[in-house]
Amino acid sequence: MQLDKGDLVLISNGERTSTCIILTDKYAVTSESDYNFYYSYCVETGIYGIIYTSEVVTVLQKNFAPDFPIDGGLFDFECTFYEEYFYYPSFYPFEPDSTDESDDED
Repeated sequence: MQLDKGDLVLISNGERTSTCIILTDKYAVTSESDYNFYYSYCVETGIYGIIYTSEVVTVLQKNFAPDFPIDGGLFDFECTFYEEYFYYPSFYPFEPDSTDESDDED
């Protein structure tokens, strides 16, 4: 089932059923579809969160709210720290153990 940004979907986790608006494209975490997810807005609770593709029961309305605002701190974070990892690709957060090097020569 292809879901797009702005679709209104019916989801269920087996205990509770809710309607959500899809706010992002699918985040494909693994090749198994059970772990792929979307960032969404729950209409009943007013809470932003993620829903897994396995929780989606059906699409209630395609293109329901394509310009729905994403209001939450999930996408508002500072990530310049991670740029250093690309600049120093051989960085290790620990020192290699060099005590065994002299023992090998004996």
